[in-house]
Parts: sequence; C-alpha cells; structure tokens
Amino acid sequence: MLTHKVTKGDLKVTVTEKGTLESAQNVDVICKVKAGSKGQGGYATSINWVIDDGSKVEPGQLLMILDDSALQDQYRTQKITADKAYASKVKAEKDYEIQVKENRRLIAEAENTLLVAEIDLEKYTGLSADPARVPLGAVLGGPALLAEGGEFRQKMDELTGKIRLEESNVEMYQERTAWAERMAKQKYMSDAQVQGERSKLESSRETLRSLQKQLDILRTYDRRKMLADYRSKVENAGLLVAQKVLEAEGKQVQADINRKTETSVYNQEMEKLKEIEDQLRECRIYAPQRGLVVYFANESGRFGATPQGLIEQGAQVKEGQKMLRIPNLEQMQVNTKVHEAMVGRIRGDIRVSTGLVDQLKVGLLSNPDGFTRLVSQHEDYLDDVKHKFRDHEYVTKAPGQRATVRVDAMPDQVLPARVKSVAGVASQTDSWISDVKLYQTLALIEKEVPGLKPGMTAEVTIHVDGMPDVLTVPLQAVVGGAEMGAKRKVFVKAGGGYDEREITLGLYNDRMVEVKEGLAEGDEVVINPKVLMGDGKAKTRDGGGAAPGDPAAGKGGEGGWKGGAGGQKGNFDPSKMKGAGGGKGMKMGGGGGAPGGGPPAG
Repeated sequence: MLTHKVTKGDLKVTVTEKGTLESAQNVDVICKVKAGSKGQGGYATSINWVIDDGSKVEPGQLLMILDDSALQDQYRTQKITADKAYASKVKAEKDYEIQVKENRRLIAEAENTLLVAEIDLEKYTGLSADPARVPLGAVLGGPALLAEGGEFRQKMDELTGKIRLEESNVEMYQERTAWAERMAKQKYMSDAQVQGERSKLESSRETLRSLQKQLDILRTYDRRKMLADYRSKVENAGLLVAQKVLEAEGKQVQADINRKTETSVYNQEMEKLKEIEDQLRECRIYAPQRGLVVYFANESGRFGATPQGLIEQGAQVKEGQKMLRIPNLEQMQVNTKVHEAMVGRIRGDIRVSTGLVDQLKVGLLSNPDGFTRLVSQHEDYLDDVKHKFRDHEYVTKAPGQRATVRVDAMPDQVLPARVKSVAGVASQTDSWISDVKLYQTLALIEKEVPGLKPGMTAEVTIHVDGMPDVLTVPLQAVVGGAEMGAKRKVFVKAGGGYDEREITLGLYNDRMVEVKEGLAEGDEVVINPKVLMGDGKAKTRDGGGAAPGDPAAGKGGEGGWKGGAGGQKGNFDPSKMKGAGGGKGMKMGGGGGAPGGGPPAG
C-alpha cells in the first residue's frame, strides 16, 4: 500500500487554461454607410478595394474603398433641392423685412391722421385734445369752456363785433331817419329822401337780426356739430392706429413664421446634404491607429463559412457591420475560457470611471458658440472624443490576480500577466458542445514582447489566492465523484489495517486538496485506494487466511491482502519493488502479488 502522512502547509491554487492571443486595444472598423432603400436587402454598399489581411498599417493609411456611385447621384439631386430651399429662405427673409417696413409706414400714416385730427380739434376749441387733461365731452357744456384762442371763439368774436357795429348803424340810421322826417316837415327834404333813410334803417336792422341769428346758431348748433365732428375724427383716427398696429403684428408674425419655416426647410435640406457628404467620406476608410489589419469574422461563422460577412472585393456590406479590426501589437492579452467551477475564485481589475468624457460633453454643451454645441452632439464626434481619451476614461483601482503566460510559439519564455476581466455570463458559442459552462477571461500581458501576433495559442496560469497552514492530501487519495459534493472518502491506516473515513474537502490545485473535516495531522492515507476496492467494496481486513506477518504463513490466505515472506513481514521499498528484509513474497489472495508485498501486479 502506498500511503501519505497528512501534514499542515500552504495550499497554492492555480488555474491553467489554453487561450488565444489578441490585442488589448482593438479598434473595429464599422460600416457607417446607410442603406439606400429596403429593396437592397439591407445592404448599404459593396467593397471596391480592401487592403490585404495581416498588413501592418500606420495611422491615416487607406484601408478600404466602398462603392459611392449611388451616393454621388443622391448628392447631386439633394444639392439642387438645397439650392431651391436656399432661394425660398432668402425670399422669405426679404419678404419679412419688406413687411416690417410696410407696417411702419402704415402705422405712421395712421398716427399722422390721428395727429391732424387732434390738431383740428385743438384749433377749433383752443383746448388740448388729450382726454386725460380736458374731457371732450365737457367742451359741450357751454361756450365758457372754450379757450380764447380757438377758432370757435374767433368766429363768435367776429359775429359779436359785426353785431355791435350793426347796432351802431341802426342807431345812426334811426337818428338820420328822425332828422330826415323833421326836415321833411319843414320842406327841406322830400318824402323820397325820407323813405331812403327809412329803407337804410330797415336794412341795417335786418342785417343786425341776421347777425344775431348767426351768433345764436353758432352757439347752439354749429358749436356742438363741429365738436362732435372733430371728436369723432380723433376717436376714429385713434382706432385706425390701433387697427394698423394689430394688422401689422399679424402680418409680421405671418411673415416671421414663413421665414422660420423656409429657414427650417433649408436647414433640413442642408442637413441631408451634409449627411450625404459624410456618407461619401465614410466610403474611404483610413486606419485609426498603428497596428495589424485583421478581417473581422463573427463567432457564429467560425464553424461554417457563410457568404454573409465575408470581407473581399465586391462583397456587400451592411450598415453597422464590423469589417476590419486594427489591433495594437504593443499590448497583447490572452482570451481564454475558465470552467464554471473555478470562475468564482478569479478576480479581474477593479476599474472606476474618471468622468472625464462626461465632463468634456458638459463643457462642449455649455460653449457659447451654437455651432460648437451642435457639432458636439453628433454621434461621430462623440465617438472620436471617446477614442481620443479612452485611456483616461477609467482608472484601475485594484489590479487583478497575477498570472503567467506561455506562448506555444515561444515555449522558453514565461510572460508576466494579470487578470484583466472576467465575463459575467457564460460564453454562448460553447453551449452547444456540452453542458459545461465556460466564462471568457482576459489576461493582460504586462510587457511588450516582439513577435507576438493575434491568433497565437497560449497557456495561461492564474495564481488564485491560496490557503495558509491547512491539512492537505493528494488528489489520488480521495474516493468519490462530484455527485457527492464536498463530502468524499479516504482510507486511513489504522493498526494492522485500513479504515474507510468520510472527509470534507475545500480548495484544491492540480496535486493537493484541502481537508476541512475528517482527518488529523499525522494520519496516513492510502494514495492508491483502488487496490482496496477491487470488487467495488473496500477490503479493510483479512479475508480468512493467515494473519499478517504470521511466521507460519506460507502464502496469503484466500481473500487476504498481504503475503508472508520467510516468516517475516516484508518492508515495501518503492525503488526496489521488493521487501527489504524478507525473501520472495508470497501470492496475494487470488492475485499474484509482487515480491516483498509490493503493489499488486493484476
């Protein structure tokens, strides 16, 4: 029996997996040309020329030329539409300016009419036409309310003067008539002369009555009529001004809306034109960084070639399709997959965001220049900002677990590495092969190694945190499968035989396993338990033959597990495979033992 003494020690746990080399800084070249119509089957364009797979490129080097003939036709058509929209926009802007000036003219004419009406009213009354100072209705109260300098007062004064003059004429003619009558009695004047003087008196009296009537009409009717007429003209002129202002506002708003509409249409057409120009620029693809050109291949297409997604001259591509990948060869990593039983013990980098990109976005959006704010919201511009500052977007708070990498092409070199990331979900591409779940794990090589290329096979050894000062036993000493969970069995040497004992396991590596319960330090466990389980049942005691070490025993009893040798028990020497103190070993029960009680031959 081969045994191992249980001792305490440090258990170092490692995970070793095969993987593939790839760049840690990959830039995917994506088709950004949009499909023209649904009738094209979703394809945007086709490849006119593409650089050879595996070519080394520098930043700005031409990688691919896409067919832009359809876009050129769209550009010419859209250019004509944009020019027409520009002409309509300019006309609407000029119409707006014309309407603004026309409104000013009409309002000025209405205000002038109001001013003339107010002046006429003030001229007639001699009072201000401002209702806040002199109510026009109060002017109708009587002549005493009219100012001395008004036209009405002047007419009254003129009529009053004429009446007084005519009254004096009447008095004069009365005296002349009386004198003529006295002269006629004395025969100095004729009756005809007297009658002439009387006629003059009557004419003067009639003129006086007419003047008095005119004054009465002026006071009673003409004053009210003229005041009402002038006041109506002032009120109508004020209403006309308000009307012209409202009409001007309506026409100006309509012209402004028309101007804004035409401007919006022009901006939309120019945006479409700019989008086509951007699409034309996207038809010539340049290298974003130094590296190696790798034709992109989908994970699902690795096991069976399909015509879709092939990168070659004449092949059709879709919008958003990944066409090329430019890996940076200065920093490489290993892409491997870890079994689900060990993935929980592997820890990658802990990265936190610096917020730099978000701060840049806020700064661009707060720029006073409207054009800068508009450009900063464009998706391509934001992608360029992220690509430019991607090394500063996150900072490593805590590095991942240490690892070593051995590349098959360079077997003599052991490269230092660390675990960069561990996928949170199992890989879908391996799910159809078996029920075992594998998790993608990236191990970053921490130094630049010339000669490394994407696609090379490498072996990653991840140094998982171990357990210090624990009981350990060899893996081959453990009996039982995964269906038993953490509870397994071992065979422990006890006296002259071996006892079967249940244990609880903990961490393990490729050689040793931690024992949490069931064993003590100093116990000896069998490291080849299959010897004791030949028929599936452990044989822990003699089967009825001679006792072990019995001097009288010439051969092993039926069912026994050890043979006597020359009356003594032979000590097993693995190097010599024979008993050190005994002679020729006897047969084991039904088996044919090796000399000296060594491991069974069959």
